[in-house]
Amino acid sequence: MPFRIDSLLQGLAIIVLVDVLLLWQMPGILRWHSRAVEILLRLAKVPWELGREMALLPGISAVMLRTVYLDYRAHPLYPAYFAGAALACFCIGYRRWPAPLKPMFFLLLAGLGITLLYLRMVSPTVPYTPEDFCAIWCRGEACLWLLLPPIFAMSFFILNVPLSLKIGWLFLLLLYSFLWSAVRLALALATFHYFGSIWMPFFYFAFGFLTDFLYIVAFYSLAMDGAATFLAKRRELWQ
Repeated sequence: MPFRIDSLLQGLAIIVLVDVLLLWQMPGILRWHSRAVEILLRLAKVPWELGREMALLPGISAVMLRTVYLDYRAHPLYPAYFAGAALACFCIGYRRWPAPLKPMFFLLLAGLGITLLYLRMVSPTVPYTPEDFCAIWCRGEACLWLLLPPIFAMSFFILNVPLSLKIGWLFLLLLYSFLWSAVRLALALATFHYFGSIWMPFFYFAFGFLTDFLYIVAFYSLAMDGAATFLAKRRELWQ
């Protein structure tokens, strides 16, 4: 496929326009994101309240949601139960799981085990509250949303396919990123409420940027498949 400089310039222009639009609308996007999390927390019957306002990006701030961890003083054996169950499942099912799932289950075991040691040997509480976790999550996701146009456009917009196809896939990627982020954050806060703080590192590392990486790769693969289908049909017409 020939490289076209106009496709590259087109991609650069889209990056600038989309990122400027995202920065302009970021306060509204974060408010919508919080409302989606609120709705999901209500469905999970997790009590919440509005917390403090935090600066996520220069000139952009948002009000965080405040929930609580399960109190391990009332359930002191829960952390050991969770870590022990994860270890047992990992040992029993290691030979039966598909290879791609083994690192994910190892992350679960490592996250629970290390946090259990921290709770037993360093402090009975983790250093971050659910509100802090929410702020860290939203700051990271906001930065990711601004990075998605450059990541996607510089690899997909250089293809010689219609601009509508390129913008359509970029729009779907951003929309999915907004929705999936709200679902994962609500799931994390609900898990903290019902099962405690031992789950916090696992949700941050496994359900955070690792999961973001997976769906970005998936969307890029689907977009490339759509582009290949379009180019194959156009070639058939010429033949």
